[in-house]
Amino acid sequence: MNYLDELDSELAAAGIPARRRARIVAEFTDHLGENPAAELGAAKDLARQFADELGTRLARITAYRAFAVLAVAGITLGVMFFGGGRTWGAWVGYGSNPYDGVIPGWWVPLMVLWFVTAQVALAAGSLALLRAWQLRHERVITAGDAAVLNRRAAVGLVAGAFTMLLLPATDLMLARPLIYRMSGGAIEVQVDRWHSLFAPYGHTWWPYVAMIGGPLLIIAMLAMLPSVMAAARLRPSREGAAGDLTSDIGPELSERFAASPERIAVALSATIVLVMLAVGARSDDALDGLLRGVLDAGVCMAGFALLGSYLGLRTTGRTTS
Repeated sequence: MNYLDELDSELAAAGIPARRRARIVAEFTDHLGENPAAELGAAKDLARQFADELGTRLARITAYRAFAVLAVAGITLGVMFFGGGRTWGAWVGYGSNPYDGVIPGWWVPLMVLWFVTAQVALAAGSLALLRAWQLRHERVITAGDAAVLNRRAAVGLVAGAFTMLLLPATDLMLARPLIYRMSGGAIEVQVDRWHSLFAPYGHTWWPYVAMIGGPLLIIAMLAMLPSVMAAARLRPSREGAAGDLTSDIGPELSERFAASPERIAVALSATIVLVMLAVGARSDDALDGLLRGVLDAGVCMAGFALLGSYLGLRTTGRTTS
């Protein structure tokens, strides 16, 4: 086995995809053709270097792309809410409420679930962006940080896709062409309007963008999961524990404010309460804003407690694998 065959074998063992592996071997073939006596080092070490650098790039790029898709999804959800999906007594994402203000019993837990998954998607995507940005100058990141980036991207995409999928599913369950009423002791069947996913919204066109963009975003999020899995398989071999929330905000700010993961989580939760209180006060409903802020802050702290170790929010004291 010559050097190029050995290099190809070591690249394959390191997890380099076939197409990229062929390009690397072709480049070294040209290099050795120009200088047959060139010292290239051990094929195994060279393959590991390529794998570490490629794994670092894949982890960062996946985090950036996941945040971009989730950011567009967040804007789309805002369009759904403010562009016609909000009705008196309930909210559906793609149409109007056929219950005329009467909320079905199953609607509340589904909307609570939607609220939680939306918060998880937003937090995971934003944290993936922060960690990737802080590590942007690192040629090779640690295996722990790569795992955290992959986990944040994966959790954000799955939660985001579920959030977007829950809205049309709720609309379909709200569709009821027949309503059964009691009339004089007998059951009377009345034909009610069919709840259409393409119900008219007047002259505004933004809701139609939401109706088209929502399903497309679900497909985009799920289509990114193979990239996340590829980045997870090609993880850098550099040893070291993953950082925590202090790594996300950077060492300078952490030192200046004597920050710790717990303090950052509490400060963020308090900020959420204040912002929602201000929004509520501006809408002449400060109490409603306060309650929403407390709920958001509660979800934030619950997420920190439940997913803190998995998403690299707090230090575990060991290398993430």
